[in-house]
Amino acid sequence: MTPLNGYKAILFDLDGVILDSMGHHADLWEEVLADEGLRVSRDFILEHEGALGAEVLVKFMREAGLDQAEPVDMGQRMSAMLNRQARRYIQERAAMVRPFPDALRMISALAASGTPSALVTSSRREVVAGCLPDELGRYFTAMVTADDVPRHKPHPDPYLRGAAALGLEASACLVVENAPAGIAAARAAGAACFAVTTTLPAGRLSQADQVFSSLEDIARHLGLDLR
Repeated sequence: MTPLNGYKAILFDLDGVILDSMGHHADLWEEVLADEGLRVSRDFILEHEGALGAEVLVKFMREAGLDQAEPVDMGQRMSAMLNRQARRYIQERAAMVRPFPDALRMISALAASGTPSALVTSSRREVVAGCLPDELGRYFTAMVTADDVPRHKPHPDPYLRGAAALGLEASACLVVENAPAGIAAARAAGAACFAVTTTLPAGRLSQADQVFSSLEDIARHLGLDLR
């Protein structure tokens, strides 16, 4: 194994990092929330990517003065919306999703360098199976989905689990993210984090160690051969 810039492994988020999928997810979230009588800005959805759980919904609704339900009730409501959004994504959008142009080149270059990688996503395993091409998925040594951890981003559990699946401490890994919740999860786990501006501008990703415009830029920064 040849560490890159001192990193022994790289842990990748999926949506907005490997797959150009956030537009599809955001479209469906707007529709699902509208069905509940909620008008949520696209910025709100993108800012909370990977963390659209009961706590976020409680925060949004109370700030908007729309609902005073207890968190347990909100949790049930959010769970139902998560199920609807995931089902519609698989049925209507998954087949339309494509990887970012540099994703395969970077992942395969990592494998060629002997550096393991893991996929760490807030999506459910059935959603990943519906949209991640086999030609990409086969390069990941491990995969952690929403089904595998009790707490999701911004909690550290997903990245702690991903590092452990590679036999490493999170502090030995580099995380690649595109959203504040994922960056917070990486930092809470003790991992370094690079962010890509695929869905949000650099100013919204300032908690990352470094911000890049693409996976290609990250790969070149790490000295990977993308030929």
